[in-house]
Amino acid sequence: MRRAYNSNISERANRSLARREAEVRAQKCCIALTIVFVVLVGIMWCTSLQIFEGEDEVVIKNKYYKTICVEAGDTLWDIAGEYVEGTGVSRQEYIQEVCELNGLEADEIVAGEYIVVAYYELGK
Repeated sequence: MRRAYNSNISERANRSLARREAEVRAQKCCIALTIVFVVLVGIMWCTSLQIFEGEDEVVIKNKYYKTICVEAGDTLWDIAGEYVEGTGVSRQEYIQEVCELNGLEADEIVAGEYIVVAYYELGK
């Protein structure tokens, strides 16, 4: 949109006004492009965070059960730590499941007894 300048001012003043208008248009365009660039970088950054988070996600593919013999000094907490490491399953949940599987009332186990425990096949 071309501005109709005042015919009462000099041609030099009209050229100066036109030049200033072109500069303002260029500045507005630069600001708009900067905003678009910042938004695109933000979107790419957020997307990359989601991708990297997904790569570290461990998925339990299969759950298996086996019988183990409790050795002297073993605790359910230690056994849970051995079988749930890296699975995302909490030790407390695992201990609760072992107690239910074996009909245990308390969290105490005795050396020499056999208990059923779960273990996991992991995938990505």
